[in-house]
Amino acid sequence: MACTRSESKTASARAFPWWGYAGIAVFGVGVWLLAADVTVWNAVWYLPAWYGYLLVLDGLILRSQGRSFLSDRRRETVALLLWSVPFWFVYEAYNLVIENWYYVFGLRSDTWGFAFSAAAFATVLPACFMHAEWLKSTRRFRAIQCRGLRVTRKTEAVMWVAGAACAILPLIWPRYAFWMVWGATLGIPEAVNYRMGAPSLLRDLESGRPARLLRLLCGGAWAGVIWEGFNYWARCKWIYTVPGLEGWKLFEMPLPGFLGFPVLAVNGFACYALLCHTLRGGRGWEGVGGFRPPVRFRCWVAAALAVLFSVSTFRMVQEKTLKSRRPLMSELAGLDARDRERLRAAGISTPERLYRAAESHEIPYLAGASSVDSLRLKNAILHAELAIHKGMGCEAATLLRNTGIDGVAGLAGADAEVLYGRINELKSEVRKPSLAEVRVWVRAADPHGKPRR
Repeated sequence: MACTRSESKTASARAFPWWGYAGIAVFGVGVWLLAADVTVWNAVWYLPAWYGYLLVLDGLILRSQGRSFLSDRRRETVALLLWSVPFWFVYEAYNLVIENWYYVFGLRSDTWGFAFSAAAFATVLPACFMHAEWLKSTRRFRAIQCRGLRVTRKTEAVMWVAGAACAILPLIWPRYAFWMVWGATLGIPEAVNYRMGAPSLLRDLESGRPARLLRLLCGGAWAGVIWEGFNYWARCKWIYTVPGLEGWKLFEMPLPGFLGFPVLAVNGFACYALLCHTLRGGRGWEGVGGFRPPVRFRCWVAAALAVLFSVSTFRMVQEKTLKSRRPLMSELAGLDARDRERLRAAGISTPERLYRAAESHEIPYLAGASSVDSLRLKNAILHAELAIHKGMGCEAATLLRNTGIDGVAGLAGADAEVLYGRINELKSEVRKPSLAEVRVWVRAADPHGKPRR
């Protein structure tokens, strides 16, 4: 880990840096790969989207205040990326119990899947902090003062009790206390930071300086909208199933859920400040002062525990939270190896491309162009239509077809509870979907048969 360089540099603006332009290019390539449905690359759209976006955002910070993460704090940026991974896996571990979201269209290789997940989760803390830093560079909230909060032993005790309650209750009553998970990494770390003299939002409020808290809250909200916007168009994505809120969504997120992103940014600050103070005695991403060497033994132990925790949680996520894998042509009903080879020669190599081809051309035309029997082709197209609907996947689509649902149009207007019961009556070794998944499929079903991401 590395500390920040001295922030005594002048804040005079600089020209937009080269990595900002590179970020625009990376983002543009990601959009093209997704729109062109390039196999595999369309599944990892999240990475060029977020890394390209963050490069541009860092360039704007540099242009605004004359210093930025990549210009002056590269070591700190690497530390943020690395510690962001176990930080987010804490929430993935909680979700194994509260089951508020699930993933679809995961990569076929668990090794590449972990690499993709780690790279994606590495953006969480940088996203929260960079948005807050940009607000700081524009001098937002700088002049705001408030009456100092009186922090007593009782106040600290309340922080400890509230933090412990948020950490424990979602595991005991997940259906009703799931929302408390967003305080699980705030109360205790913030109380410890205040007591140990580490950077503390509680101390800021005690001094009547709420600017940092306001920037984090607004930056987190901003990041949340970007997160959900990028996720909505992704192939490999997450879908929320928060009890009672399935019908109140913007993108894939229930509207009240957007309140969690500002809190996430504050949580990130508290946890990262505690890490920096414990492992290297530093002040973190926006502190002043020169480099402070880390306590090597502590860092090695913390790193080993972080890796072990992240890998273990990832494996459990693959088993429980990941509901489908990226669909393959070999999984579609009715197509044999020769049919698939002929379709590939005609430029149709994925279920997504097969469905898109069927949108543009009649089945007799596609059958003639590919030399595939029209009845087998129609069967495969209907299977593909279901498989790509809300990330259902080929296995779940097969189960639905075995209940008499041939395509997305058959889902429209269906009773989710009845359909769930029919699926569970089937004798199959394939994983059965949850009732929450079936509700997602039915709610999104188009009576005209158009699948939705």
